[in-house]
Amino acid sequence: MLVKYKKLNERTAMGLIAFSCEVKDPKYLLETVQAYEQEEDRQLYLYKQDEDFVGVIGFKLVDGHAELSHIALSPSFRGERMSYTLLDAAAKMMRLDIIGSTEETSRLVEKWKNQ
Repeated sequence: MLVKYKKLNERTAMGLIAFSCEVKDPKYLLETVQAYEQEEDRQLYLYKQDEDFVGVIGFKLVDGHAELSHIALSPSFRGERMSYTLLDAAAKMMRLDIIGSTEETSRLVEKWKNQ
């Protein structure tokens, strides 16, 4: 289940985003999460399975579509199918076309759309 990010979950979001970034610096991760808080056109969701947050997915809203900026899962939940589950849930919730914003997210979105 996707849950809209709340400040209460800042450290959890930072930890999950770290799985998708080469930069592991806490200051960088905090700034990344804060950008989702402060910018109206950005949305961040945590993926909850049972009682634990196991994934994160973040978008920038642009001209009627959503650009996938971040997607990450805890190591024990990784796999293409699980990424597709996050994308399916986000598409259903936001009711927007999703595209990738980086080379990596673009490849994932294309595979997801063609599954």
